[in-house]
Amino acid sequence: MWYKVPLSPEGGSSLRHVWEPTETMKFFVYADNLNPTQLKRRAPEHKFVEKAYLPDHTIHFCRWSSQWRCGLGSITPSQGDKTWGVILEITDEDLKILDEFEGEVPQGAFRHLQVTVVTEAGEKVLVTTHAATPIGKFKPKEHYLDWVIKGVKHWKLPQECLDLWQSFRPK
Repeated sequence: MWYKVPLSPEGGSSLRHVWEPTETMKFFVYADNLNPTQLKRRAPEHKFVEKAYLPDHTIHFCRWSSQWRCGLGSITPSQGDKTWGVILEITDEDLKILDEFEGEVPQGAFRHLQVTVVTEAGEKVLVTTHAATPIGKFKPKEHYLDWVIKGVKHWKLPQECLDLWQSFRPK
């Protein structure tokens, strides 16, 4: 940001660039964004806040990924279910990069949502997350599920989260 900054006590000023801290927001990640390798690429400045779940939502595979060659996990309302993930503090730049990576699917395929998640301590927190605009039903593949499960284990999410992701494996 550019500001007029005094040059001397006698007066006069000059336009100078003044560093300002980047804005941050609380963002809930789940599915493949839990993977630490992917997260470093997509939100390099992220800071872990805490584990949480999105109540009354589950995972479904409603978008095709040309990168993964399979269905991508997204959230959908589902009474009584939980979608586990983590709350991160991310910068505006992180969000921009996250959006660009989500952009490997067509424009408008993912949207930001404000949701209320519940922390392990039972606290409700308003956060932003991504959700897919559904276009059909697709199946995940082993390599995608392995990638997500690596993230679930990295963050030490509850067994019910691991069980859910394991349940998507082809029988």
